[in-house]
Amino acid sequence: MSVRQSDSGRVLAVGSGKGGTGKTTVAAAIGYALATEHHRDIALVDFDPQGSLTRFTGQRAVADPLHAEPVEVHGMTLYRGGATLAGVSSAALGKHLARTMRPGRTVVVDLRPMLDDPGHAVVLAEARAFLLIVPELNPESIPETRKLAAMAEARGIGYRIVGNKEENRRPVKRALGFLQSGFGAQLSQTVIRRGAAVAEAHERLLPVTAYAPDSPPALAIRAIADELVAEGIV
Repeated sequence: MSVRQSDSGRVLAVGSGKGGTGKTTVAAAIGYALATEHHRDIALVDFDPQGSLTRFTGQRAVADPLHAEPVEVHGMTLYRGGATLAGVSSAALGKHLARTMRPGRTVVVDLRPMLDDPGHAVVLAEARAFLLIVPELNPESIPETRKLAAMAEARGIGYRIVGNKEENRRPVKRALGFLQSGFGAQLSQTVIRRGAAVAEAHERLLPVTAYAPDSPPALAIRAIADELVAEGIV
């Protein structure tokens, strides 16, 4: 699929509908790959009250995420998360997203790990958005993946599914088979392998694509960034 990049920028939202899938790892790492290898103006936006993306980049959550000034991290602009995001309305979150946009910028949004929060509604109402769905490769992730894909289709938003934490175990292979049979062209041919480099990068507060760019997880994420650029999605 080829998506025309808007002059006012693009939104690349990263979600899963379930906690623990590694979507925040992917959001930080793909943002870094786009910034450093493809010379994109990248803003990372943490929609999660838990502030996982904020912590992963070595920052602290803020009391007022909707108005706090952004900070620079690893060559990207970060709009930090914080606990008060749990109670914000869709309208307020939409204004927050709008303030992150710039001409030519790609805004990478780390969504909350649930599907009924205002963040998903805001992103799916954004004509400039593309959704990266990151399920962990186990059978428990399949229902949320299907629901999130259906939400994107209902709003006419493009999406790509990227299987994460791939390894040579039967449940993992079965989950990947379900995704391959159910989604076809919407499923990336690149899967992200489980690897020690991810945990090591977290300990050092770095995207895995910065800490260990030639590790299997980072190579996969870099390849996905290449796909998105080649197809004109970002």
